[in-house]
Amino acid sequence: MLDHQFVTPALDRSVSLRRQITTQAMQIFAGWGYREIQIPLLEHFDSLKSGLDEDQIARSFRFVDRAGNLMVLRPDVTPAVAKTYAYQLRSAPLPLRVSYSNKVVRIERAFVGAQLESYQVGLELIGAEGLVADVEVLLIVLELLERLGLKRFQINLADHKAASLLLSATGAPSRFRDDVEDAILARDPDEVRSILNGLGTRTPIVEAIAVMASLEGGLQKIDLIERLLPNEVALKKRLDYLRKLEQAMADLGYGEQVRVDLGEIDGPGYYTGIGFSVVAEGAGRRLARGGRYDELIGLFGQSTAAVGFSFSLEAVVELLHPQAGSSASRRQPGDAVSIDPKDPVAGLRIALERRRQNLPTRVVVQSGDKRDKP
Repeated sequence: MLDHQFVTPALDRSVSLRRQITTQAMQIFAGWGYREIQIPLLEHFDSLKSGLDEDQIARSFRFVDRAGNLMVLRPDVTPAVAKTYAYQLRSAPLPLRVSYSNKVVRIERAFVGAQLESYQVGLELIGAEGLVADVEVLLIVLELLERLGLKRFQINLADHKAASLLLSATGAPSRFRDDVEDAILARDPDEVRSILNGLGTRTPIVEAIAVMASLEGGLQKIDLIERLLPNEVALKKRLDYLRKLEQAMADLGYGEQVRVDLGEIDGPGYYTGIGFSVVAEGAGRRLARGGRYDELIGLFGQSTAAVGFSFSLEAVVELLHPQAGSSASRRQPGDAVSIDPKDPVAGLRIALERRRQNLPTRVVVQSGDKRDKP
């Protein structure tokens, strides 16, 4: 049986830290013109499932309500935003910029047990396509990382469309494609070669996918794949776009922080173009993930281009404050103000003065053997 962690401990310092990070993030998003959107935590499963992939459905938390409807607790914010736009906001002028701070409920394999609740902060840029929109989203990610004080981080850029074109070119059945994709994510080019050579895939395609799986990143991967498959026009178009995107980020001063890594192709199945992840030294998991999903909104209504990202607040808190959840109550030396219950005014005046100076203050009432312990 899974040891589900349904909620954060009731008195956990990470609660206030998440709120601080969320406040910073939402201020940044607002500064770029993004308005906060409200979306329901509880959805009718049938109305949302077209935007979820098989893995998201498998990890979702579903139940039947009193009326016999199959309900689902929101496992991912982006499909819920896409549905909300298609159903309620489709008449809004485009591009539409929305941001959010929301809880998601899904089974996440954690270091201890299986976590159900997690918190995300992110945004969606709806109705905008092309280089400028993608750069805008990346610049917002970078601003938030900088505002959080992070120095050693990396944004890894990939392209889900390029990966899809290469995997389709293998001619392999879907279950073998899944195996190849797993080998890419495991950064195991030898396993890629083993699977595809066994299927009789053409050598240039095998080697191009093996390049994706290699640990080395950067533009040299793009150059090598183009040399291996010079006549694949659609693939070349996608790789050229990645090259332009990385160059634009370098021209803006972020050449060290943003790099192409074609093997970063995991994530939700709705990504159809660029994808990116944020990693940082000392972090046990990705801080953020994002990408372009030009076909997702069309599953709920009229097709509309979109790109966005979400940060995992738990991952950010763990990185910035690794001991945040280790104690429910943290008492700082010197923050106690002793109050005599027979004459409380003098002590309470001291407490008020400390708070006026924004100093941490903890009232300790003297009560004989049962007095509060400073």
